[in-house]
Amino acid sequence: MGNRTFAIGDVHGCSKTFKLLLDAIGLYRTDRVYLLGDLIDRGPDSKGVIETILSMQHDGFDIRPLRGNHEDMLLLAERTGVFDDLLLWLHNGGDATLKGYSVDHPKDIPLEHLEFLDGLPYYRMTRQYLFVHAGLDFSLDEPLSVAGRIAMLWTRDGKVDSNKIGARTMVTGHTTHTLDAIKKSLTTKHILTDNGCHLGTGFTEGKGNLVAVNLDTRELIVQPNIDEVDHGDH
Repeated sequence: MGNRTFAIGDVHGCSKTFKLLLDAIGLYRTDRVYLLGDLIDRGPDSKGVIETILSMQHDGFDIRPLRGNHEDMLLLAERTGVFDDLLLWLHNGGDATLKGYSVDHPKDIPLEHLEFLDGLPYYRMTRQYLFVHAGLDFSLDEPLSVAGRIAMLWTRDGKVDSNKIGARTMVTGHTTHTLDAIKKSLTTKHILTDNGCHLGTGFTEGKGNLVAVNLDTRELIVQPNIDEVDHGDH
């Protein structure tokens, strides 16, 4: 075993569910895991999610997280001092993150965690795959340029021009899909991963799980959410 590659969709502060999914995968240090952003917010324990990632990386596991729009909103709220930036983040689940850290402002989140979030790349790429949180703006000549970063975090346009990314398959989170839609995507040039873990399995049929895709076998590992949930918009 080992030398496997997995992609995991939006964890959104669901640390207990995240740990169970990792246990279900049965990771080896020779495996590689891509986390597709939105590690934080909405769920009750964003702090625990980041601590788990940092601990596993420290222990030699190959965990490769990405920046999502929620990480970006937190960093903006922490840096600008603009009330509207703070309000936007809080209204999108940042309040749960503050509660999980037992702090009143993002500036009070531990510096190690802020630096971790600030260091997250907008995308990662292998010979076969392009991993990005939301998607790409394929109207640009160079969708991976700085000009395309807003789309990387926010777009919900699922279109893929594979020629602009070297014939790679794009793997994204961000937009919640049913398990059936995720399964159907496994044979396409755009693999989906976000099943809306933060919704909980009782909220919408076919959603509410944290999903890992084994990119070698194109199989899903599905872990129902066991954390408290917030039924706000994604």
